[in-house]
Amino acid sequence: MSEQIMEKALELGKRIADSAEFNEVQEKEAAMLKDPAASELLQSFQQLQQQYQQKQMQGEQLAPEEIKAFEEKEATMMENPFIKEFQEAQEKFQNVLNTVNQTINQAMMDKRNAEHGASCSSSG
Repeated sequence: MSEQIMEKALELGKRIADSAEFNEVQEKEAAMLKDPAASELLQSFQQLQQQYQQKQMQGEQLAPEEIKAFEEKEATMMENPFIKEFQEAQEKFQNVLNTVNQTINQAMMDKRNAEHGASCSSSG
């Protein structure tokens, strides 16, 4: 891989880390983890999630009441303002990453199409 590409990727990563969206995620996560109720909700949700994942990995189907319990736990968790704000900040940040990825892909497609168009027109 080109050293120049890696330098640009490192620069892009640093700029993303300096973004308002990334900083907001960091702030909301810290606030969420400082709140005892939010931390407890998050921990119990993650434990339930792990239990269900283990069941599924062992080939067991989740019972309808287990699915309902999981959805209720998730809904309760999202009622916590610290968790909700963190989730919203994460979604905004993920949108930034998706947009960056789409922009990179678009640049590659534009170059490919330009090269393909040039080679098609010169051979015709």
